[in-house]
Parts: sequence; structure tokens; C-alpha cells
Amino acid sequence: MLLAFMYALDRALRLLALRHFFRRPPPPAPPIWPPVTVIQPVTRGTHDLRRALASRAALDYPGPQQHLLVCDLADAASQQIVRGLIAERPAWPAELILVAPDAGAVASKLAKIAAALPWATGEVLVFVDDDVRLPPAALRTLLPHLWLPGAGAAYGLARYEAWETPWSSLMSLFVNASALPGYVPLTYLAAPYTITGHCFALRREVFDATGGFAGMAGRLDDDHELARRVRASGLRCVQTPLIYGVENRLSTARGYHAQLRRWLTFPRLMMLPQLSARERLATVVGSAGNLLPPLAALLPPLAALLAVGLRLDRGSRKKICGEGRARFTPLLICLGLFFSTYGMIDKTYLGGVTPARRWPLLIVTALLTPLHLLAVSLGGDVVEWRGQRIRVLPGGGFEVIDGGGGALD
Repeated sequence: MLLAFMYALDRALRLLALRHFFRRPPPPAPPIWPPVTVIQPVTRGTHDLRRALASRAALDYPGPQQHLLVCDLADAASQQIVRGLIAERPAWPAELILVAPDAGAVASKLAKIAAALPWATGEVLVFVDDDVRLPPAALRTLLPHLWLPGAGAAYGLARYEAWETPWSSLMSLFVNASALPGYVPLTYLAAPYTITGHCFALRREVFDATGGFAGMAGRLDDDHELARRVRASGLRCVQTPLIYGVENRLSTARGYHAQLRRWLTFPRLMMLPQLSARERLATVVGSAGNLLPPLAALLPPLAALLAVGLRLDRGSRKKICGEGRARFTPLLICLGLFFSTYGMIDKTYLGGVTPARRWPLLIVTALLTPLHLLAVSLGGDVVEWRGQRIRVLPGGGFEVIDGGGGALD
């Protein structure tokens, strides 16, 4: 029951933080909306590239826009999609840039960004991954935060939208149950110390003054390193209320496990060693609550095993393990809190994105995913990424162990 009470407090505090965050008045719009360059590295994948890029053509922004879409020289399929969209939308100020591979069969994300930067004319640079679907008001939501006092970079929040397979659904449920109720409350415990790399923006003068992505070739932690450079210059990273869609399709359990392992290994080896004691404490406090439902599920059988091992009499067993259905009451309370919290977030902030047929999988998200994350975070430095096995090195570097043909982006 103590675990259930702690979990109720955890959920309540998260919801209060979300309520306060999203009710803040937005920053004032700039007197003149500045020219914006949207840099969009494109790598062939399983997501619906056409749908994602079409959302950028539909952006409602009062100022001048420039869209730079960077494709691999040999990626004819992606080039065809980009050229088709540009032809269909002659008013869309988009340009296609082709880049040769810098390592392996295709160019890395950083190589594509580097190829686009000489062509960028905007006063503001916005970087968007190719699986991101932006809402029409994305730039009007994101950019005003760049003119807040001391702001250096601004970024948004992901809403995952892939539900075709159970594994895609589990990933979407995990992110949607963790991103908003995790990242937003964390900003109340410590100043943001990284950038969510799906979609973020910097003023060009800040990007140039901090060194941008210069010298990051051969690194995997470009988003974290850029955030460190911004903070080292005396500026801060700003979490904004922009919510964008991400389509992350996974067809197998192995792909699901590999992505979770990658997501945990990268920050453990490349970001956490750089954090202050307060930032590490905030990270632990911000994520510890997710382990309470699994603990509530595990304690009754563990207590029963302990009682059997100690050969206790029936009365003592009842005191330790509880009686009948009552022993599972804390677990049921935790599950009820998890489902109700997710439902409120899904309806209020995510637009009801979760289909009804996938709601039963939330039991896995509540009870098994936290244990899965704990297991994959305990050690190891080898991850799988787009068909390649790579070893993550201290300091952000990496080495390819085997595989090929994939892009490290």
C-alpha cells in the first residue's frame, strides 16, 4: 500500500507539472517573423516519407521559408518522393540536395546537414528528422522561444503514431507514456541538459557562435554535444509545448529490443558522465516512479517465497503476504493509476492518438517495459543500428563491428 501511495503521488505531481506547463502563456511573437531554413536529412526507411514531408509543405508560417531536403546520391526512391512533392506544390520553397556517402553505403545524418548548411539562408535553422510529421503551427509554436532571455536552442515533444504491429504499438505506448510525463516534469527539477533531436531550432548566429556541428564527424551524440555547446556558451536549451508526430515502424521483437537497448545505451555512455550531481539526481528521481507498478506486482510472490523459505507458520505468512485478493490490491491501484493517467494524457495532450485495440498492451508498458529498460541499462556497449552492430565508445565515438549498408542517423 505504501508503493501504491507513492505511485499515486508520482502520477499526481506529473499531471500537475503538465497542467502548469501547457497553461503557461506563450512567448510574444517576434515583431517580424524571421526567414527560416528547415534542414531535413532524408534516409530511406520503413516510415511514410511522403506523409512526413507533406506536413512540412503545409506549415502555416508568416515569414519566409526555405526547405532543404538532403538525399543520398544512390537513393532514387526517396529522391522520387521529394521531386514529386516539389512538383505537386510549386509554392513550396523546397530544394533537393544530393550527397555522396561519407562512410558505408549512405551518408550519415551529420554529413547531410553539413551538405545543406552552405545553402541555408534563414536567420533561424530548424532541424527535422525524416520520420517526423509537423503540425501546421509548428514553427509559430517553436520559434518565439528562441527570443526568450538566455535562450539558445528550442525543441519539442514527440507523439508516436505507429500502430500497425504489436512491436510498433509497444514502442508508441512506451514513448507516449514516458515523453510528456517524463521530460516536462524534469524541467522543474533541473534546467534541460540535452536536446530532443527529432525537431529543434537555433538562431543562425547562435548556431555559428557555438560551433554548430563542426568537429562532430565520427560521433553519435550530436544532439547531446550541441546542447553542451549551447550551455557552455552561457545560453540554455528550452523545452517548448510543440508536439509533433513520429512514425516508428517495428516488425519484430528483436527490432523492438534493439531500439530500447540503443536508446538506453547512448545516454548512459555519452550523456550521463557529463551531467552534474544535481542533474543525475533529477534524472533518477524523474524515472524511479516507473518502477513502482512492477514492484507492486513482484512483492506478493517474493514475500510468499520468503515465507516458504523461512518455514513460517500460517499466521506469520498472512502478516507478510496478506490474505487472498487483498495482497493484489496495491497492484490493481497502480494499474488503475497508470491507465487513468495515460488516458488523460492521450486525450488532453496527444489528441487521442491511441487506437482502442492497442489499449490492452498498456499492461505490458506498465509492468514489463520498466524491467526491460532496467535490464538493458545495466551494461554493455554494443548496439544494433540500421543493420549494423556498433560499439559505443566513451566520449561519443563509435566503431562498426559488422554489418553495412545502413546509415548511422
